[in-house]
Amino acid sequence: MMRQEPDPDVQKLTPEAQAVLQAICAEHAASPCAADSIERLRPAFLCRAEQELALNELLMAGMLELRQTMWGEKLYQIPQQRFPRIGRSFWPACPQSLGETDVQAQLAACTGLAAELFRGLLFTAREGLPLTAKGLIHKKQLGLLAGQLSVQEEHLAGLKLNQASSEPYPLPVTVIVDLMAVLGLISRSSSGYLIDITKLQCWLELTEQEMTDTLYRIVISRYGSPEPAGQHFRHLISTAEFPPGEWFAVPPLLDWMIQRGLAKEQSVAGPDGPELQASAIAWLRCLAGFGWCDLGYSAKGEPCFRWKAVKPQLDRASAGTIEPEISGEDTGIVKAEESQPDKVFGGTAVPEGWPEHEHDYEQEQEQEQEQEEEQEQVEQEEQEEQEEVQKEEILSGSSLKSGQTGADWGLPAESAVPAAGRFVVQPDFEVLVPPEVPYTIRWTLAGYAELLHNQDLWSFRLTREMLESAAELGCPPGNAIAWLTAHAQGGLPEQVELSLRQWAKGIGRTSLSEVILLSCAGEQESGDIAAHPRLQDILTRIGPLHFIVRPESVGQLRKELAAAGLAPPRIIGGREEALQPHNPFGPFERSAASLRYELPSPAGERGLLGAAAYPKLLPLAGTAQDQELLPGEDAVPQMWFNQWRQYHMTTAQKVMEQALGWGIKVRISVQGQTADFIPEQISGRPWRVRGNLLRSGSGTVEQIQLAAEDWQEMKLLHPVKQRNSSSSGAAGYVMIR
Repeated sequence: MMRQEPDPDVQKLTPEAQAVLQAICAEHAASPCAADSIERLRPAFLCRAEQELALNELLMAGMLELRQTMWGEKLYQIPQQRFPRIGRSFWPACPQSLGETDVQAQLAACTGLAAELFRGLLFTAREGLPLTAKGLIHKKQLGLLAGQLSVQEEHLAGLKLNQASSEPYPLPVTVIVDLMAVLGLISRSSSGYLIDITKLQCWLELTEQEMTDTLYRIVISRYGSPEPAGQHFRHLISTAEFPPGEWFAVPPLLDWMIQRGLAKEQSVAGPDGPELQASAIAWLRCLAGFGWCDLGYSAKGEPCFRWKAVKPQLDRASAGTIEPEISGEDTGIVKAEESQPDKVFGGTAVPEGWPEHEHDYEQEQEQEQEQEEEQEQVEQEEQEEQEEVQKEEILSGSSLKSGQTGADWGLPAESAVPAAGRFVVQPDFEVLVPPEVPYTIRWTLAGYAELLHNQDLWSFRLTREMLESAAELGCPPGNAIAWLTAHAQGGLPEQVELSLRQWAKGIGRTSLSEVILLSCAGEQESGDIAAHPRLQDILTRIGPLHFIVRPESVGQLRKELAAAGLAPPRIIGGREEALQPHNPFGPFERSAASLRYELPSPAGERGLLGAAAYPKLLPLAGTAQDQELLPGEDAVPQMWFNQWRQYHMTTAQKVMEQALGWGIKVRISVQGQTADFIPEQISGRPWRVRGNLLRSGSGTVEQIQLAAEDWQEMKLLHPVKQRNSSSSGAAGYVMIR
């Protein structure tokens, strides 16, 4: 089984800092925790001053961030990008997988989220996401988009999404539109959402694995439960110890989390069992909806899951593209060219003489029809076998073998299109796209063809309507046909190319153009303008009060009308809002698409969900100085630090009280043994001190109450000097109550 190594940055920390970080991580995960409550998480073998030094060390190392709310409350928080490695450094998992025969599948994975997002972007580019006067997406568009997505309400019902809209959208649409906005791929205007072409180019340049990893980092922090136990579960199953294709039961994982203090015992609540289990199953259903996991039940009736082949990676430096898993379903059948039977009677030539009797003729016709049906059945079976073979070749990447060139497939010799960037065009106008084809090619293809299927083997269909649509966006049919030819393995089938060129002849033969219309308030103004000698060549009168203006002469017209006291408004009617001035489908220029995609910042303020409460970061204060750590140190006798000796009972009490005030340790001699003592509370009449006793070499922490006569020699331990000398004894303690 694969193992992920601990974070080396965590291992570089002092044992004190590791202990403090582990306590914060177990209790709060990557959620903020109040600075004034951090004392409750202090490990028993550390004093307050040691914890303060450890916190400063964690801040300097970037393992913690210090934030502040609007009302001034200070919060510590583990950065989201650090949390996965910190977790696996302290709690490495070793789960036991289940056999394939021990699991009954219940919920199969949907289309991958990267492909679902492609659907959403395609819908936005073609249909648009217009807004109502209330700033909401039109219900008709919501329904149309929801109908194109494979993820359903049942997959996301367990998520607690904080929709900012007063009228909640369907959950699948909410997630897709939210992701497009968070990624910066769409931007909101007063009229609706528009595609950001530059950002889209950068996004499409990513591999599918890179898209999946980026989406997963957003999904795991944006849609999952904010409860620390939920965070621990999500990141636990994301580690390398849970490889794709292997089934794992959920209850043993939750028991393991409870044993290690990452979750608390839960009471039974609902049909899914304990609350923690219900939350875990809700998250797994979400992963199934995003195409990353399958769900099932083990032979014991325990819910279980398995990752699909394209498993998301939380580490930024993820491995290269992982080949997607090929399902056994017919997701994109490769169709062989249909044979055209000869136009002959019954499959054979008609003899010169007809049968003498009608009965003989009918028998002969029936026999010939049976033979024809048998022949068609044989041909159909052979065709289906050929289709399956070709489909498997495409999915396995063997359609274009190593060493073959574009010329071997009929491509022009000058074609610079790599083998991985080509698709298969079938004689029936279906376009099959192998998994290795980049998303940039798929997106441009979507501008010329209708997307039919986008799971595993993608398929499109070439239609006249799509060719017309491309022309309306500024791509001439000739350019579209040339692009399709260059990217098709073996070129376009003859009948497909002939049809495309025939369709192209009927496109662009007529056109509609906008003209600038000059309207007059009355006949007097109209007559004055018609008689103006310098306006005769730039105006064409089309009615009593209206003229058509030559576009290039608008400036001259304004000047003349202003001089005559008839100046029109500066804004031409209908141009108050500029239309989107670009073709969203490309093909894109490489220079623009070569920019590396980066997530917009701050991403939390975008999208359809209520903005997460991210308090502002405080400037890093740095390591606490001695005088800050121990206020009034100069007024305290230095012998209390430097000399190991027995004091009078009254002085011993003062030394102990000083240690309690500073929150530091005292080294004392108890029953002839040396031990470090952390005072926690002092009471009088009679004087007593309660605290944690760390016996030398025992590795245990004992809660104890002492009187001044219970110890002999003593001295204060300076936390900074002790820290600089050695930290070897700061870990491995066991609490004894």
